[in-house]
Amino acid sequence: MTQEQYDNIEIKIITLNVKGINHVVKRRKILTGLKKDKVHVALLQETHLTDLEHLKLRQDWVGQVFFASYTSKSRVVAIIIHKHLPFTLDKVVRDREGRFVLITGFMYGEQIMIGSVYAPNSYESSFYSKLLAEISAICPDSVVLGGDFNCGLAPNLDYKPAKNSPTSKISHATTELCTALGLLDASRVINLQGKDFTFFSHPHHSFSRIDYIFVSRLTLDRTKSCSINTCPLSDHSSVTIELVPPYYDPQNRQWHFNPLLLSNPAFISYLEAEWELYISQTDTEQRAQSFFFCNHLKKLEAARSALDHLLTQKAESAVFFAKHRLFTSGNKPGRLLSRLARGWAAPTIISSLKDNNSTRHFKTKNICNVMKEFFQNLYTSECQNT
Repeated sequence: MTQEQYDNIEIKIITLNVKGINHVVKRRKILTGLKKDKVHVALLQETHLTDLEHLKLRQDWVGQVFFASYTSKSRVVAIIIHKHLPFTLDKVVRDREGRFVLITGFMYGEQIMIGSVYAPNSYESSFYSKLLAEISAICPDSVVLGGDFNCGLAPNLDYKPAKNSPTSKISHATTELCTALGLLDASRVINLQGKDFTFFSHPHHSFSRIDYIFVSRLTLDRTKSCSINTCPLSDHSSVTIELVPPYYDPQNRQWHFNPLLLSNPAFISYLEAEWELYISQTDTEQRAQSFFFCNHLKKLEAARSALDHLLTQKAESAVFFAKHRLFTSGNKPGRLLSRLARGWAAPTIISSLKDNNSTRHFKTKNICNVMKEFFQNLYTSECQNT
C-alpha cells in the first residue's frame, strides 16, 4: 500500500496482550495477523522479548518499534508503527519495570501521545502514581492509551456473571487515573450499555473486560469506531479503534435535532408509525436457543483450531524459506548480502514540508506539489542565468 493510499483511510490502532512471542513462529503469526487486519499502530503487552529481540520486529510492514523491557519471561510492552504512517517521534518514556512505554510525536501535523500499558495483577500505588506523573509531564491534547489494566471498571457491565462486590482498589485507581488525565473509555462511550469481554478465565469460568483503549476528548471526537475482536493467537481479545485524520475532520461534528420538526404533523405521524413498528417487531417472546448456541460454539472452536493450524504452517514455512535463503545466498554478492551489510535503513518518509510562504503541508499530494514547484523554480533560474 502506497503513502497516497494511506492518506485516504482511517488510522487503525489496536491493543493486544500477546502472552509472549519468544518463539519465532508465533511472532511471525502475530505480525502477519496485524498486517492482514491493516493495523497502523499496535500496542502489545507481555511480549517477553529482550531489547535485541524487539528490534527483530522491524520487518516487512513495521517501520518503528518502541518498547520497555524487563525480563525475558514476564511483562514487557511494545508499540509498533506502520512504515507508511507519517509519525515523527519527539520523545520516548520507558518504565524500567516493563510496565508501560509512552511516545510523543507528530502525526499528520498534530501532536499526539500513544502509550502501551500492562498494569499489575494486584494493587500497587507506586505504579499508578508513576504512570500519572509521566503522562502529566508530556500529555498533549490528543492521547491514546491502551493496554491490559487487569480490572473491570464497572462490576455490573464488565464481568459475566456480574459482580455485586464493591469496586476493587485497582478499578478505583484506574478510574482516578483517567479522571485526572481527562481520558475516556472509547469502547464504553461508543457502545454505551453493550456488554463485550476481552478475557475468559478458565478456572473461574467467567468473562471480563480488562483490556481498554482510553482516549482524550479531542481523540474521541475523531474516533469513527471501536470494537472488540477475538484473537486466535492469544487468550485475550483485541480492542481496536479507527481514527479520522485531522485534515478530514469537519469543523462541526455535533448533530443537533431540529425542534421545528416537532411542529410538523407529517413528521409526527411518521415517527409514531415507526415507533409502533419497532414495538411490534421487538416485543416478541424469545425462545430458548441453548442447543443452537452449543452447536455454534463447537463450530467456532473447530474453526479457531483450524485457523491456528493454518497460521502456524504459514509462519513455519516463511521461517524455513528465510533460513534457506540466508544459507544459500547469505555470503554471495547480491541483493540479500547488500541488505544484510546495510543494516537498518533510516525512515525515508517525509512527514511534512514548508512551501515558499512558510506554510507547512502534511498531505502527500501537497508535499509533492511543493517539491515540484521548488525544482521548477530551481531549474528555471539556472537556465535563465546561463
